[in-house]
Formats: sequence, C-alpha cells, structure tokens
Amino acid sequence: MKRFQFKLQALLEIKKRAEDDIKKKLGAKNREILSSRQERVDLGKKLESFFVEEKQQRLRVLDLLSLRFSISYRSHLQKEIIKKEQDIRALMLEQEQLRGKLAFARKQSRVLELLKEKKLLEWKKEYQLEEREFADDISQKGFIRRMHAAEKEARAID
Repeated sequence: MKRFQFKLQALLEIKKRAEDDIKKKLGAKNREILSSRQERVDLGKKLESFFVEEKQQRLRVLDLLSLRFSISYRSHLQKEIIKKEQDIRALMLEQEQLRGKLAFARKQSRVLELLKEKKLLEWKKEYQLEEREFADDISQKGFIRRMHAAEKEARAID
C-alpha cells in the first residue's frame, strides 16, 4: 500500500506560515508597546525631576523669562505624555486586531490539522485491513499447500 499523503498538506503549510507571520507581527507589536510604555515612564520621570528643579530654582530667583520657559517646557512635556498615551492606546488596539487575526488563523490551521488526523486514522485502518487480508491470504495459501502435500503423501503411500 502506498504511503499516507494528505492532499491538503500544502494548504496546511501555508496556513501555518500565515499563523507564524501573525505571531511575529504580534511579538513586534508587543515590543513596540513595551518601548512606548518605557518612553512614557521616562517622560513622567523627566517631568517630576523638572518640577523639583523648578521648585528649587524659584526659591532662589524669580525671573519672568525663566518662568515663561518653565511653563512652556512643562506644557511641552505634558503634551508629549498625552501623545505617548494615545500612541500606546493605538498600539494596543492594533495588538488586539492582531490577536483576533491570530485566533482566526489558528482556527483555520487547526481545522486542517484535525482533518489530517482524521484522514491518517482512516488510512491506518485501511492499511491494517489490507495487512490482515494479506496475512490471511498467505496463511490460506500455506494451508492449501500443506493439504495438497498431505494428499500427495497419502496417495504415494497408497
């Protein structure tokens, strides 16, 4: 009997590759989110340290120009923090979309894997049946040969 061949193996491999590609994209998106979160934390620390420095500086000198720059810089940092948070939310939305695509791709490849397993079981049953028939055929032929040999011996003795 011929070896087991799954006719949809090429399609299964394509689905697996698509699933792997989505996994890679999801991993890259996760790294991007982590990087953006770290940048957000860094901006927050920068703003905190700026507040501390400004508080100390205002105790020493009260200059209108430096106060203006201080407010402008603080506003800039706050806007950057807000922008970074919006970027993180957008990245997380993209991440969720990728997770949905990954779930769909997994379902598709899993369906093909289950079909392959079912076909393999059917093939194994057929193969075992053919082996059994072959073994039965060999044993029948051996029995018939022994019977003919016994008959020839009986005739030769008579």
